[in-house]
Amino acid sequence: MKYTLFFFPITIALFTACVSQKEYAELEEVKNYYQTEAATADSLKNEYNKLSEENRQLEIEIRNTRLELEQYVVTNNSLHKSYQEVLDKFNRLADQSREVLSTTSYEKYSLQEQLTAQQEELDGKKKELQQLEYDLYSKQQQLSNIEYDYSSMKGTIADKNVRIQELEDMLSLREDDMQQIRVQLNEMLLNFSQSDLSISERGGRLYLSLSQRLLFPSGSTRIDAEGKRALQQLAQSLSSKPDLDIVVEGHTDSDGDATANWKLSVDRAVAVVNVLTSSGINPEQITAAGRGEFVPIVANNTSENKAKNRRIEVILSPNLDKLYEFLGTGR
Repeated sequence: MKYTLFFFPITIALFTACVSQKEYAELEEVKNYYQTEAATADSLKNEYNKLSEENRQLEIEIRNTRLELEQYVVTNNSLHKSYQEVLDKFNRLADQSREVLSTTSYEKYSLQEQLTAQQEELDGKKKELQQLEYDLYSKQQQLSNIEYDYSSMKGTIADKNVRIQELEDMLSLREDDMQQIRVQLNEMLLNFSQSDLSISERGGRLYLSLSQRLLFPSGSTRIDAEGKRALQQLAQSLSSKPDLDIVVEGHTDSDGDATANWKLSVDRAVAVVNVLTSSGINPEQITAAGRGEFVPIVANNTSENKAKNRRIEVILSPNLDKLYEFLGTGR
């Protein structure tokens, strides 16, 4: 369990590299749940140890009581034997004289009183022994219940540790996929100008930005030859990654009517999606979105800045559906 808790922060660090803040919070709740489960198991173990010690003390008390009881039995037998000897003596001397008979009767009475006192003490010890035996039985039952709960908890924690390891493996695979894609995209960048094609990473997602100059003539939704070549290279890099979610966002500057700009951004995003899907990307992986002029990367106050804002962004993120299904179903 300590090993798992030691590596759990590493798991979260890896996970936060490829999931959003909301997803990270959900996984944080999973981690807290597992830590709570481990704390409960430790508490049960401490209670188990405490009851084991109490059980040991009770066994010592019972052993000592039994020794005392055996001693009282020996004493009782000895008194019975003495009583019998006196009784025999009484019977022998009864015929000799009243005086001897009277003396013997007194001795018999005295011995009977001693025997009665010993018997009462012996009965008390028996009751104490019975009470101790009952207490021991109760403690043993509690101990058995705790042992059962502890065993169940150990099994549950073991299952949780297996699930955590599986989760870490899934996150590691997705991290490796994103790193491979980043390498391929970096190689792709060598074939284009940095002002036309750039890549960045934010919140565990890769953002590939393609300028309007690379893709479209001014005011058009028709992709020119150079832009199509760039998109086909991108599709070739991504077509073998079925676990990716791809969002294509169109962006414009602030010139002209906002509604027209928004429609233009949507149409351009759809045009890019059409090229990517026709070049090998699964349509189920990809989504087109228009942002219009409302998500600029710089202020629209110069011609150079406006050119930067006129762009297509291809956002790549790992598909976490299987991960959430794994967390939701427990497997």
